[in-house]
Amino acid sequence: MSKKATISVFGTKPENAIVVPELPISAKNNCQAGKWTIGDEEYGSKLAMTILKFSKFFGSLGQTKNTLWGQIWFVAEGGELPHDVVMVTYVKGRSLSDFNRLVASVQARGIEPAEGVFVPDFIKHSGQKPDENGVIKPINYYSLKWDWIERSDWEMVEQAAIVLSDPQNLSRMIDLEGTREMVCLDNLPPAEIACLMAAHLEGPTSGEMALPAGVPNDLMREPALANG
Repeated sequence: MSKKATISVFGTKPENAIVVPELPISAKNNCQAGKWTIGDEEYGSKLAMTILKFSKFFGSLGQTKNTLWGQIWFVAEGGELPHDVVMVTYVKGRSLSDFNRLVASVQARGIEPAEGVFVPDFIKHSGQKPDENGVIKPINYYSLKWDWIERSDWEMVEQAAIVLSDPQNLSRMIDLEGTREMVCLDNLPPAEIACLMAAHLEGPTSGEMALPAGVPNDLMREPALANG
């Protein structure tokens, strides 16, 4: 009996390990549908995650222009999104404010928030918005309300620590496509952040984000080792 031929192109996931894709997988928290999506595929509304990396950005993504964003690299532990795979998502507005509140409240207890499990839940809101003819109409939309749970099983944290200790993995946790019209704020002092935001909110911009005079251009790039 002949031996079955094998090939190795992409490799396989070792047992008890996390996959860090060559190209980022963007999981969108769809504020219109109240569901998580990857591309055109819907994955439901439930999710529990371990967060590996957090960064702050200012700029534009999709139809949302010139606003503050939180970039979250995470691994799903519960819900319908693929498990054991590093993904990235972006939060803004109410979702970002509530995330910041939760992180600060856990830190105030003397706990590193990344050691626990984050549970975002879609909350429905009602409002009004003009249509293409300028007529004000009622709309429904969703934001993320964040909860945090202490973990009893530390295996995921151990796997996450292994991922973060490998420079090759960290180099893959950079979303150039998602942040091409954003500026990373992690290395900027508050005064320069305020200057940058004011400059872009006061006047129209197009193409790449421009930094105010005196701010180094290399801060445009994502920080490979930033943890928030």
